Amino acid sequence: MARIAILLSERCHPKECQWECQAYCPPVRMGQECIVEGPLGKPVISESLCIGCGICVHKCPFDAIKILNTPEADPSEIVHRYGYNGFRLYRLPLPPTTGITGLLGPNGTGKSSALRLLAGTEVPNLGEYDRPATWERVLARFRGTALFGHLERLSRGELRTALKPQYVDRLAQEPATVLGYVGDGAAAQAAVARVGLESRKDRPLSELSGGELQLVALARLLATDADLYFVDEPSSYLDIVHRLKVARLLRELGETKSVLVVEHDLALLDYLADTAHLIYGVPAAFGVVTHPLAMRAAINTYLTGYLKDENVRFREEPVAFVAHPPRRGGRPDALVRFPALTKQYPEFLLATEAGELARGETVGIVGPNATGKTTFVRMLAGAEAATSGAPPAGVSVSYKPQYLKATSASSLRDRAAALAEEPTFDARRFERELVPGLHLDEVLDVALPDLSGGELQRAAVALALARPATLYLLDEPSAYLDADERMAMARLLRRQVERQACSALVADHDVYFLDLACDALMVFRHPDGDPGRGAGDGPFAMREGMNRLLAGVDVTFRRDAETRRPRINREGSALDREQRAKGEFYYDVPA
Repeated sequence: MARIAILLSERCHPKECQWECQAYCPPVRMGQECIVEGPLGKPVISESLCIGCGICVHKCPFDAIKILNTPEADPSEIVHRYGYNGFRLYRLPLPPTTGITGLLGPNGTGKSSALRLLAGTEVPNLGEYDRPATWERVLARFRGTALFGHLERLSRGELRTALKPQYVDRLAQEPATVLGYVGDGAAAQAAVARVGLESRKDRPLSELSGGELQLVALARLLATDADLYFVDEPSSYLDIVHRLKVARLLRELGETKSVLVVEHDLALLDYLADTAHLIYGVPAAFGVVTHPLAMRAAINTYLTGYLKDENVRFREEPVAFVAHPPRRGGRPDALVRFPALTKQYPEFLLATEAGELARGETVGIVGPNATGKTTFVRMLAGAEAATSGAPPAGVSVSYKPQYLKATSASSLRDRAAALAEEPTFDARRFERELVPGLHLDEVLDVALPDLSGGELQRAAVALALARPATLYLLDEPSAYLDADERMAMARLLRRQVERQACSALVADHDVYFLDLACDALMVFRHPDGDPGRGAGDGPFAMREGMNRLLAGVDVTFRRDAETRRPRINREGSALDREQRAKGEFYYDVPA
């Protein structure tokens, strides 16, 4: 076993503590210099002297230390290390000659670092963080490997790369129009038209939605002539219709170019990529890149959590998908009944039909953007008045909105303590079930404005589920989460709703998340293709609801025979033609 000591520098505040890590360390108390003050005034932990007792981990008031016992790693496989007690990355992905390769793993395990190293924006230091990195040492290390040719071209400046950034919301700060950002010339004009932004090409970036900014970033990528394309999370902010459109555009690009894609929507990645590298490890501590696997094998390995070739288990329990039994109509266990609702805006009319939710049932809300899903949820939550109809009376509601913003500098622990004074907050459930279930232990004392998008999302869901309610309303709870976090949240949500014998409505675009969490679906659409109107139908049984949704999207799904996960069929394949002929766009049995 190898021991890794990690100091999360951004959390460590040595001037605000009593150096508990050093004071309680057994080797230090025996006279050994296991924890000393570093050049930046922060602790430096000796991995060779550390005995792995974990006392410093528990005594640190800021949860800034991780001591990990890992399988013995080959030091020669470290490609980059951020400081003595910093994150380290083992191995690098192999870019394809042509085609699309995916990178799949939890946030904080080095996917973005791998992209930067392969793009040449950062030179691998091979673990020698204390001296400048040089291409000579890198080429000597990788000579004779499949990566040597790629790294040699990088070192000579002969490899042209293009990157679609992860955080596209930052583009709104650019003082440019859509076309001005994408570029000049016919290629830029064509790319803007291909992503569907022709009518908005002269609009300032600051006036665009998150989904439109994602399409702008993709248009710039498509308009760039490069040898290797890096695409970081192309599905963020997009509905299922646009996700598939983006996937088709990237597959077309991959026919002649080399493309590396980081994506957390597993159904989309499965459809998009030919092969994938898994990245496992501990967030903010270390990441290990596996050898390339065929796409089906990569996702099935990721879900089962066992890497046979390396004899490594990185998940305690496999992720299991189940068949959804048919939903009975007019059930006697209906808990929430809502009437038909309408909402009239100057340029948009939403009309939803009446429906009912059963006790212990989670219902997904699906459909393209701008069809009224968020408006419907807000009307049920009482956050927006309906033009006709009213939310069900006598139903207590807990609501998690789509857009989150930390308005207080307090920590999550402080926020929960303040809410615990109210009778509408279950502090016991929050501490014992939701915090560990959503992996919030390490961020309890971090100020809310300092949380990442995924951490803030999990915190908001935990606070919403800690409020005892008849009906839980969650708007896009999977946004900003990696695949592991999405699946963990889906299982926790389903378990909470069943245990509390309440009901939940969840608006989301991730098919895997919906399949794990939901028992039924409401489907939103534009009647007769009119963008000025929206309609919400259902709830329907999962199979019927998915068939209604996918028929509009014009794509078919099957279930994997091994893991039962949903998989998108390639257009024109035998199974795709067979399912279309039967009118079955979504199979709830293995195929």
